[in-house]
Amino acid sequence: MAHPHATAQPDAPSAEKVAPLYVDFLCYRLNPAFRRLDAAMRRRGVEEFLAAARPWQQPLEIRWHVSTGFRAEVDLVLWVFATDIAQFQRFVAAIAKTGLGQYLELTYAFLAVRKASHYTSHHATAFEAGLPPYKYLFLYPFVKSREWYLLPFAERRRMMEQHAATGAKYPSVRLNTTYAFGLGDQDFMLAFEADEPADFEDLVQTLRESEASRYTVRDTPMIVAAYTTLDEAVTGLGA
Repeated sequence: MAHPHATAQPDAPSAEKVAPLYVDFLCYRLNPAFRRLDAAMRRRGVEEFLAAARPWQQPLEIRWHVSTGFRAEVDLVLWVFATDIAQFQRFVAAIAKTGLGQYLELTYAFLAVRKASHYTSHHATAFEAGLPPYKYLFLYPFVKSREWYLLPFAERRRMMEQHAATGAKYPSVRLNTTYAFGLGDQDFMLAFEADEPADFEDLVQTLRESEASRYTVRDTPMIVAAYTTLDEAVTGLGA
């Protein structure tokens, strides 16, 4: 159900060059053993985590989301932006050394980059435009079939225009498309946002009937998380 990017073909329009902006979606599970520690150790672990994480709010941009109760293997989702992917590694290493971080198990890490689509002229995604996040994040790894990329560009564009027209009927759902060819096991990393999860469910169900959806190979795991602040995220973990 993505707005996919395809390798340029002779009849494809040249994509506008956009400076690379990398994103990393870090999905953590809190080991329940942390909650069984005595109160003093838990408090010290949380304080260490907060002290290590706060300085990384710059130069990185980090959006914190809690997924506890929504998916068994994910409690915390970090949507992180950087112009240098090495910063992701340094950030992850820094929080891993803390008392709380030692109990946070990285179950998924989805690396991607923002760039212009071959199907439409580049337009700023919500995160580039500085729009405030909606209440819920819907993380959506996405893979298209090889058959899709062998179709004539004009045919793919026609199907994607139909696909986009369907999505436009759900203005309460915001789409952020990033690209992961060669950066992971997926082609695209989609970050949908909505204040009402039922709106997103309706959109996904409707898009299952689109012509382009027949070329979907995989669109899992689907991860739902609630946007929050750093301090509230720790509280939401039950830490």
